Amino acid sequence: MSGALLWPGVAATAPERAIEAVVLTSAWSPSGIGGSVVINYRPTVLYKDGSFSRDAERALRGDARIDGRWRRDGSGFVLQGAEGKAQAVPAKMRTRPATQGQTLEGAYRSLSGAGAAGTGVSTVAAFKTMQFSADGRVVLAQGAGASGGGVTTHGAKSATARYQLDGHTITVTHDNGQREQRLFYLFPDSDRAVGVGALSLSARR
Repeated sequence: MSGALLWPGVAATAPERAIEAVVLTSAWSPSGIGGSVVINYRPTVLYKDGSFSRDAERALRGDARIDGRWRRDGSGFVLQGAEGKAQAVPAKMRTRPATQGQTLEGAYRSLSGAGAAGTGVSTVAAFKTMQFSADGRVVLAQGAGASGGGVTTHGAKSATARYQLDGHTITVTHDNGQREQRLFYLFPDSDRAVGVGALSLSARR
């Protein structure tokens, strides 16, 4: 099965805008699973030309949506949106780029869904997983499951590929030879949480 169907990225070409940094902003929001409320981290890409974009899916492309301008403020950053509203981002929310040739090991997972157990409402959960190996292999998987009315269903699909990390880019080479790139970053204080495109993935324990 083609990994491109699971993790569509952009063709492996040099980005037209060089990235200065990727910062995270946070907000409380419903998880959609069990009715809980969680903190979601949203990446904002700061380009060297002074513009920024929250369009993480297309951050490596020349046509990424531009949401405003940014500037340094002490050790942190100020984002000035196109609508004129300014947002301060402390330095501790700056993510870390990968070193060239760096590898990861273990399964990193993103989980989303809807419904609340015990309420009579069906629960639906979807996941995406990247199973990294230190030898440069990665298994890309996604699936979904649903439960309700005493019935549980689930489905999943996966594909294997090779990966390379370099700065804020992950390059995935599928077994059919197709190469794709996505935005990549390590969370500020841990290698156990990473960002790939617009997804935040945490290492499974």
